[in-house]
Amino acid sequence: MKRMVLSVAATIMFSGYCFAQSGNNQVGVGGSADFLLTPEYRAAYNNGFGGNIKALYGLGDMAQLTLTVAYSSFRGKSGTLFNTNQTLSLLPVLAGYRYNLPDHFYVEGQAGVGFMTQQSPGYTNTQTKAAAALSAGVIMDGFDLSARIYTEGNVMNQFAVKLAYNFSFNRGGNN
Repeated sequence: MKRMVLSVAATIMFSGYCFAQSGNNQVGVGGSADFLLTPEYRAAYNNGFGGNIKALYGLGDMAQLTLTVAYSSFRGKSGTLFNTNQTLSLLPVLAGYRYNLPDHFYVEGQAGVGFMTQQSPGYTNTQTKAAAALSAGVIMDGFDLSARIYTEGNVMNQFAVKLAYNFSFNRGGNN
């Protein structure tokens, strides 16, 4: 097991040298407006808000590997079982691949794990599920505006509009 961990660590460390002087390493920080798409959740919760942090590792000028940790929160609607005292929280951790298109546009696919928590006074329900997301966006002067579809299989579906700022640790890329 130790040899496998060391092999993976060495591969990751040395893979950066394969793309010497090209690629763009970044860290993005942003916020989002979140909309539930699953009918049961949409009936019980208001639209939400969230935040995220994303690491982007440049693979030449056209692609980046991504690692995202996000958080979204939704308050219960009045007239539902637990009313406004109920909250729904989503915490996805996703790894992905971003392909940069001409004119500052990009598409990105991600997969990972999602943690969902429903909470109200005297009640907490937490689920851990496989998760995936598809995004498309545009980057201008470091600002990243995107739309994302997120799913936790047959449990949860969400649409988000995100605005972030990407801090660049440039190795020769231009996004």
